[in-house]
Amino acid sequence: MNESVIISNVFHHVAWGTTISVYFWLVGASAGAYVIASLGWVFGVERYKQLALPATGMAIILLMLVPVLLVWDLGQPLRFIYLMLPSYWHATGPMSWGSVLIMIYPITMMFYGYSVIKENKRWAKMIGGLCVFLAVAVELYTGVVMEFNPGRSLNHTALAPLLFLTGAFISGVAVLVLWVWIRNMIVSAISRAEKRVDWSLMEELAQYMMYGLIFDAFLLFLEFMQSVYGNQDEVMAHEEVLLGVFRFSYLWLEIVIGLLIPIIILVSPLKRTRFGIVIACIMVGAGVYGMRIWWVMGGQYLQTFY
Repeated sequence: MNESVIISNVFHHVAWGTTISVYFWLVGASAGAYVIASLGWVFGVERYKQLALPATGMAIILLMLVPVLLVWDLGQPLRFIYLMLPSYWHATGPMSWGSVLIMIYPITMMFYGYSVIKENKRWAKMIGGLCVFLAVAVELYTGVVMEFNPGRSLNHTALAPLLFLTGAFISGVAVLVLWVWIRNMIVSAISRAEKRVDWSLMEELAQYMMYGLIFDAFLLFLEFMQSVYGNQDEVMAHEEVLLGVFRFSYLWLEIVIGLLIPIIILVSPLKRTRFGIVIACIMVGAGVYGMRIWWVMGGQYLQTFY
């Protein structure tokens, strides 16, 4: 008689951790900031042309940090080369497209910035339009990667790409406003006041950010309804993960600090003050990162520990 006993006693480590959540945040903030950078030269909104170079420069800096995090997260860094080899690259793989987009996008932004410096309207509009497409595509692919996780109930939703795009927009605006605020103080300190960006644009962007926050709240409400009235796995994920282990990043950091308080600030008289706008932007940036934390690590929690 043949008997076989299979014993499985393997500790499953979390595949994606802090480096990936930071990577998602950086990509989103970069894409959101660049969309604002394109308003002047690509979409013809004249008053936003002064934002083109500051926003593009910031978007490039944020995106240049991404390859460092991705290669570091691999454990065996040289394996990133596989995504560049035709024999390993697959057109049906979101990560294959992501590797191409992350390489092309910053280079294209550099050409856009050069066209703006040279005040070449034709090339700035053409290259800037391509950059807008790449910015949306880079952030969209991250949402698609998370969506294609049928074993993770928190991630497996068609709203994932839309949630990531919305988070990218509001975090990009938030970081851009903070960057311009700091930049204005620096140029004033070195007696280059003519280089300051008009603060009224920041007030306008803060209102756009508020509309994005309201839409983000609507999407979160839809996800909340799906979790509360979903199947057993979805209910368990909501109770054990979102309101359990990741309660701070989900409930407090994303919803309370990053969503509700900024909305209150931006509908109150504080929206006309620099202090109110700066505080709201800091909170929004932190809130979107809270969303990245539970979305990346929370989605793996049930698989890892149950």
